[in-house]
Amino acid sequence: MIYLDNNATTQPTARVVEAMLPFLTECYFNASASTAAFTGADKPRREAAAAMARLLNAEEPDCFTFTSGATESNNWVFSSFARGRKAGRVIVSAIEHASVAEPAAGLARAGFEIVEVPVDSQGVVRLEALREALREDTGLVSIMAANNETGVLEPVAEIGRMIRELCPAALFHTDATQAVGKIPVDLQGDWQDVDLLSFSAHKFHGPKGIGGLYIRPGFELEPMILGGGQERGLRSGTTNTPALAGLASAASEARDLKLQAIRDLRDIFESRLLHELPEAVIHSGSVPRLPNTSYFSVPGIDGEEIAEDLAASCIIVGTGAACSSGAIEGSKTLRSMGIPHTIAAGGLRVSFSRFSTIAQLDVFLKAITPRCVHPPTGGLAI
Repeated sequence: MIYLDNNATTQPTARVVEAMLPFLTECYFNASASTAAFTGADKPRREAAAAMARLLNAEEPDCFTFTSGATESNNWVFSSFARGRKAGRVIVSAIEHASVAEPAAGLARAGFEIVEVPVDSQGVVRLEALREALREDTGLVSIMAANNETGVLEPVAEIGRMIRELCPAALFHTDATQAVGKIPVDLQGDWQDVDLLSFSAHKFHGPKGIGGLYIRPGFELEPMILGGGQERGLRSGTTNTPALAGLASAASEARDLKLQAIRDLRDIFESRLLHELPEAVIHSGSVPRLPNTSYFSVPGIDGEEIAEDLAASCIIVGTGAACSSGAIEGSKTLRSMGIPHTIAAGGLRVSFSRFSTIAQLDVFLKAITPRCVHPPTGGLAI
């Protein structure tokens, strides 16, 4: 199996698996029991919070509340904001993941004003449009840090400064699912104006089913789940100690990002892709992107069909399809960027990890080339 869809999920490292095993076999005790300090069942949660604080340069470990992942965290942000309010302005971008876009749509049905800020042809949020949208009654701004399809890095620091200047009382949330563990994040530096940040461990070689929400000190959210008092009363439920042990290990390993090596691999891939398929269009190639992500289209092909055909040959890549179970629809991101359907339909996403190799790229290119039509046009990065 050649796996090149690491923006969907990543392989847990050997260290992560090793860290989890004791809490599945020997120390399987309940972390909320009064005996937890004696059994060691409370250790994974403490270590996970400390590891995330180091990775993101957060003020303190207590800034982190752990959830099942970014989808839950994103939903929590919107539900907490709406509780006790009947109206207000909420700003999101046009390219948000469904776990932000759908809760925003739910608030719109409840009477909130939802403003969707457009992006430019590269997929970058139009800052002038955001500036116009920021009004005194703006209560929440949620803009992703990195796009899951194109890998485009949004100007989080600049957006934060703009919010503080124009709407200092507004909450600034970023879905950083694709950014954490792939690029440096400094919550006391460039990202100091971010109030809330969502993440998932399985995007950076941790286990599935665990993630969390960073909450800047001084901010309070309504509890997400009631009933047991775990997570300081914010998210009740039996603590997932094996997953937290894996998250702690993954966050510690992610501090050694090896960004340049992964970026070099992507650049080699795109160079060879355009050599083999000069008609290919590389999306967002002229703006800052995640170092591991290449999203391209070949005009005249159906990206979903190609991806399924490759999967039958044990080569796994992504497409512009929605990130939901069984749902297949055109790329919302490419539509928002104004990419014509004839090009967007041929979209394929290749995303690398620390386990990816040049040999895998060669196999992928050898497999995809005969499957694609070659219109007589020049290669293009847009």
